[in-house]
Amino acid sequence: MKFSEKMLAFIGCLIVGILLSCGSSIKQQTAQSEKTVAQANLEQIAEIGKATTVQIGSLSVEGPPALGSGFFITQDLIVTNIHVINQRSFDGAISVAKSVSKPTWYTIIGVMASDPKRDLVVLKVAKMGGEDPHVLSLGDSNTVKAGDNIVAIGSPLQGNKFVRGDVSKGTIRRRTPNFLDIRVRNIRKGYSGGPVLNIHGDVIGITFQAHRIGAGYAIPSNYLRALLKDIPTQPKSLEKWREDPLIRYYSAVDTAKRGETTNAIKDFDTVINLAPDFADAYINRGYARRELGNFEDAIRDYDTAIRLGADYAYVYFYRGIVKADSGDKRGAIKDYDRAIHLDSGYIEPYSRRASAKSDLGDNKGAIEDYNTVIRLKPDGDLLALAYVNRGVVKSDLVDEKGAIEDYNTVIRLKPDGDLLALAYVNRARAKSDLGDNEGAIEDSNTVMRLKPGDTILAAAYNIRGKAKSDQGDNTDSIVDYDKAIQLKPNHAEFYYNRGVANTALERTSEAEIDLKAARKLLEQAISISKSDDEEAISENLTVHLDVRSDLKADIEEALQNLE
Repeated sequence: MKFSEKMLAFIGCLIVGILLSCGSSIKQQTAQSEKTVAQANLEQIAEIGKATTVQIGSLSVEGPPALGSGFFITQDLIVTNIHVINQRSFDGAISVAKSVSKPTWYTIIGVMASDPKRDLVVLKVAKMGGEDPHVLSLGDSNTVKAGDNIVAIGSPLQGNKFVRGDVSKGTIRRRTPNFLDIRVRNIRKGYSGGPVLNIHGDVIGITFQAHRIGAGYAIPSNYLRALLKDIPTQPKSLEKWREDPLIRYYSAVDTAKRGETTNAIKDFDTVINLAPDFADAYINRGYARRELGNFEDAIRDYDTAIRLGADYAYVYFYRGIVKADSGDKRGAIKDYDRAIHLDSGYIEPYSRRASAKSDLGDNKGAIEDYNTVIRLKPDGDLLALAYVNRGVVKSDLVDEKGAIEDYNTVIRLKPDGDLLALAYVNRARAKSDLGDNEGAIEDSNTVMRLKPGDTILAAAYNIRGKAKSDQGDNTDSIVDYDKAIQLKPNHAEFYYNRGVANTALERTSEAEIDLKAARKLLEQAISISKSDDEEAISENLTVHLDVRSDLKADIEEALQNLE
């Protein structure tokens, strides 16, 4: 190739390179520009959406007002969830909505259309003075993609007050034919019925569920679009509408939450007979059956709900709990895995999975899950609970010093209720195992001053009794064992410890009675973790007194020594 040809080739390559480089730069600039515009649009859209959103609810004979959100799609039509407006009002009271951005009230005249299986209702309203409302247009929910930016608006409960018109930005996690899985910063109770908007300001979903702060589900807007196609000209009164069996389902959900599970199940049965594809009815019947200890039927209900498309993270979590309660720890772990896969920020499945792993002997796996819970920094008692449970697992691994560090952290956190007492009693046990009897007695005394439930208190008396025995004070230790047995008369280890103390005092007949009682209780396989003696100290924690694996051998050896 001649020099001129080489030069031309070189210049050609250089130009191509420059063009390619410029093209890449233009693409990057365009993407960045689109992102900036989207963010700017979200700010504007948030204000527009807020102007169309209302706080909605009614006075109720069934309890406090159930307040949620709604939004205008025409000047006199509001969209919300059925569960927001299903409660029966006081005689003479009116169900109302209030604009979140200006002091305008609306009377709810009646129902224009509803879709019970989707928790969706369109209400006719009348303005009680003030400005005309803004309205929102419907988008096409079938065009939604994972990763799309969204804005959700609601009126969540924070502390003891509702925050009207709270705005949160987020993204779509996934879209299914039945729901949108959304991640929105502040979504929680009170967002129900509020709009989910895309970057164009169109409604692409209606929030109906938040299983944790920051994560929830929305009804795709195309279900609302279908509901509006055949809308009647005249509304149905709220009272008449609430007589529909499928609407009464939502009252049955409230009934189950109040603990009236048997009555709720009857209503769920009626609804499922009328609408066999009503997925949420199976979920709630499963919950009620679990409360009654009917684990097999509860699992079947959750199976059906999932098969019908209720592929929610919390349904797998609930089914996992039932499987664990029924003894299927491995099946429970699979469900917790699925819940975590669907929502990696969902804290409770990590904690439950850790417990199941520990029960199966996978203590290292359990600690990894508790580490994750601690890293996610949950609100309330969940953080303290993770430290307590991690401490228990460390004790199982004979890492008593590590366990004590975790209990120390809990004590610094000062959780409410019996959780603090549980940290002290577990630290007392760890100190006792390390031979620190004075420390064990001191922590047990603290537990007694805190006056926790019977299970924790009985454990404290037992630990203090053993520490006194180890110091040679068997007479005083028996007084503590007596109190432990009085509080929890079915626990074998308390009788065994008292039998050992009686043996040391050469009270042979008393020792034999105690040791045989301990053996009998053990033979009956009475574990407080599986009996009526278990004690729930919070929604997420059930305290029980475990039977140690070597207790049977210790009892037999003590009886032989007596002979």
